[in-house]
Amino acid sequence: MGVRIERNGHAVVATLDWPEQRNAMGPDECRELTAALTNIADDPDIHGVVITGNGAFCAGGNIRGAVARREMSPEERKSIVYAAYQGMIRSVIAIPVPTVAAVDGACVGMGLDIALACDSRFFGPKGWCIQGWGRVGLIPGTGGEWLLRLKAPGLLWKMLEEQERIYADAAAALGLAEVAGEDGALARALVRVEKLAAMGRRPLEGYVDLHRADLRAGLEAHLEAAVDRQIALLQSPGITNRVEAILGKAE
Repeated sequence: MGVRIERNGHAVVATLDWPEQRNAMGPDECRELTAALTNIADDPDIHGVVITGNGAFCAGGNIRGAVARREMSPEERKSIVYAAYQGMIRSVIAIPVPTVAAVDGACVGMGLDIALACDSRFFGPKGWCIQGWGRVGLIPGTGGEWLLRLKAPGLLWKMLEEQERIYADAAAALGLAEVAGEDGALARALVRVEKLAAMGRRPLEGYVDLHRADLRAGLEAHLEAAVDRQIALLQSPGITNRVEAILGKAE
């Protein structure tokens, strides 16, 4: 269990492998993913990084754990979110080659944020996403509002209102992802990396820099604003009961 790193042709595949918790991630899991992604593409023969999950893609952050830390000072909580959760998103965006999210299962809350931080996304037949954060009375502390706005302007309010599972065809229609087909998202993501590899590493790095320029320019200011609002919401009265009510239904 943990993060599995495997080479496949010109791609490196990072697989979240905590199936017993549907790849939900607390601070420790986020730090492990950050460590795995740091320098993951140092080999010049690597032309793309695929992020996927064993079973679920990622069922979100460990919201119960976040609520349980309500006795910590705001400064302590901010340090955890900045270093662990937001640091993980930074590590995805820092990868110098194209990144692809391969979603073959649930992609919820922070899981959707991770997928949106990638340059492209494929949904397999069993892949689906949901905004998730709004259901439990929270905002995305890992950049999800900004990432969604860049990918699909105006979609936030529909996702907040409906909070329904979005499967491959609907995700494609909304501009969130591409349909992978019956072979699954991981297989399709690997095909993309192999085809891109024909361009060579340096042109791909150039495309990555241009493609992520707006994201990188606004990211830190957004994350700073997000963490302050998230911590305030996690300290709000009734948040524990709301989280338990929503998560209890999901279970």
